[in-house]
Amino acid sequence: MTFLSPFTALLAAAVAIPLLALLYFLKLRRRTLKMASTLLWRRSFEDLQVNVPFQRLRFSILLLLQALMLLLLLFALAEPVIEAEARPAPRIILLIDRSASMNATDTGAAGTTTRLEAAKAAARQIIDRLSRSSESSQVMIIAFGADAQLAIGFESRRDLLMEAIDSIPGTDEEADLASALQLAGAFASRGETDVPQPPDVVLISDGGVAEPEEESGFSLRGGTFRFVYAGPQEPAGGAEEASAARNIGIVSLSARRDYNDPAQVLVFARLMNAGPRPVSTLVTLFVDERPGPTRQVRIEPCTEREEGRSIPGEATVAFSIDLPGGAVLSLRHNARDALTADDTAAAVLPPPARPRIALVSGEDGPDPFLQDLLEAREPAALRIMSAEAFEAMLTDEIDLAGLFELVVFDRVAPSRLPEVPTVTFGASPGPLEATEPSTSGGRRILSWQRQHPLMRHVSLDTIVYARFGALTLPPGATALATGPDGPVIALFSSGSQQHVVVGFELQWSTFPMHVSFLVFMQNVMDYLTLSRTGQTSLAFRPGEPISVRAAADIAELRISGPSEMSVDVTPGALVTLPVLRRVGLYTVAGADPPHDRVALSTLSEVESDLRPKRQLLVNAQAALAGAAAAAAPRDIWPWIIAAALVLLVLEWLVYCRLARR
Repeated sequence: MTFLSPFTALLAAAVAIPLLALLYFLKLRRRTLKMASTLLWRRSFEDLQVNVPFQRLRFSILLLLQALMLLLLLFALAEPVIEAEARPAPRIILLIDRSASMNATDTGAAGTTTRLEAAKAAARQIIDRLSRSSESSQVMIIAFGADAQLAIGFESRRDLLMEAIDSIPGTDEEADLASALQLAGAFASRGETDVPQPPDVVLISDGGVAEPEEESGFSLRGGTFRFVYAGPQEPAGGAEEASAARNIGIVSLSARRDYNDPAQVLVFARLMNAGPRPVSTLVTLFVDERPGPTRQVRIEPCTEREEGRSIPGEATVAFSIDLPGGAVLSLRHNARDALTADDTAAAVLPPPARPRIALVSGEDGPDPFLQDLLEAREPAALRIMSAEAFEAMLTDEIDLAGLFELVVFDRVAPSRLPEVPTVTFGASPGPLEATEPSTSGGRRILSWQRQHPLMRHVSLDTIVYARFGALTLPPGATALATGPDGPVIALFSSGSQQHVVVGFELQWSTFPMHVSFLVFMQNVMDYLTLSRTGQTSLAFRPGEPISVRAAADIAELRISGPSEMSVDVTPGALVTLPVLRRVGLYTVAGADPPHDRVALSTLSEVESDLRPKRQLLVNAQAALAGAAAAAAPRDIWPWIIAAALVLLVLEWLVYCRLARR
């Protein structure tokens, strides 16, 4: 308990307490009367004792009741609050976590309440206590999962705040606390002359959020951060008796066709156990909702590390099935746990297809070796065109109609990058720039990223190139190979597409004469085109942006599944769907295959780990989880005043009784 106005109460006590005592020290002088009866001598003697200005203070029940009543009033004047850490700020920002783990049904007395319901109850408790406080506070509510959304701006009306809390829906997304703090910090750092004190930023969550990018933890630009825990309470028996963290989640799922036999599909999955005991479960693969092969998997429990941290147990499972066409592949386990969203994972596998490739070159035509290599890949179509012809069809046929899955530029750079993946040799497309070599003669590649998928099994030790210096990369680009002057092979993104650039010309290098060039081109085509031609599965997580291409004669896309909505589109255009926040299979009527079916799965180690997390690192300081009362202290002065009124009534009754004697 603390006091919000202790000095005011002390000043009032210094005035009121002496005045009350003085009333009992001072006595009025009485007029002397002669009595005829001796029976009143004793009474007259007592009157002589009080006929002086002061006398020794004697015990009085009235004085005791009045002193207690005065002390209670002074106590209330000090504004005592209980379960408070500090005086509440004039403005408070509530961050309510609505990610997948908040749907776990492991809270409450019976263990059947979701964590999101517990978080809403904590938020309501904060609002209720603030509304009863003597000081007015404005509250803003932000709900976050994969992104942060404003539920209600700064508001002091209790009914509107309660309505905003009730309207927050749950999602199956991964919690991105960084985006929520960024939005809260933007409001907290606003300079307002009438409210100089920065707001309190109160996070209501189970602590299961994505890891911060910086070692110093999450960043909050302004305000005081507090963490209110909303989740199961740890039992007294310790981790061995903990059942709230029991959860088996599918955290990874991928499927791809075999290169040598496209009808053979390999499915890989990884499961995680966040509980304290090993779990055996049956994992079944479904093909278009038809049961397929089943495996029994044993997943080990959490293991302790030397630094005191524990890591969840993991197990992998693999399937191989014959699937000449496309299908929706879903994986399910039968273990009973607190969270159902991660018990199933799904992916859409398109039918196999070969890519359509465009080879764009200058007036002297493409490099013969490059053309022969592309033809040897036996694409669905290989169209050789000049740079002028490419520019003429860039918008209508390449961007909108999706005529190609890959564009290869040979010593030319387009005016702008198309809406398809590209690979460029001997030019600097888009935001990239090339520099001249510092010295003449041949140059060697010094290092390259051997672990990157594009450079897997590629050896560049003996590659020599000339007439090229280095690439100047924009932010976010990846240098795949580096020479004496800087990057020579790079990967960067533009919009939703990825682009590979080889800075030097093939004819001025020994790269085409090495086997590594064939391996490199194989990696490039697999990396850039397989997801567009049906060789790998298409899987998304809730909250991720999803782009589909509308059919040529469609002006509206209708989305059905866990959520129902429609989107007006331009026929044949590439469209980003509205954010889908729930796991499941969605049908997008009017979209070109294979994006006419979209599978969303949790696939998150963060959300599947339901163990209580009571500490977060914000602005390089550890924030420990507390209760809702710590964020919004409750005034108790109304109860104290009520007790003082009871004493006042009691004092009046005692006075009336004494007066009748």
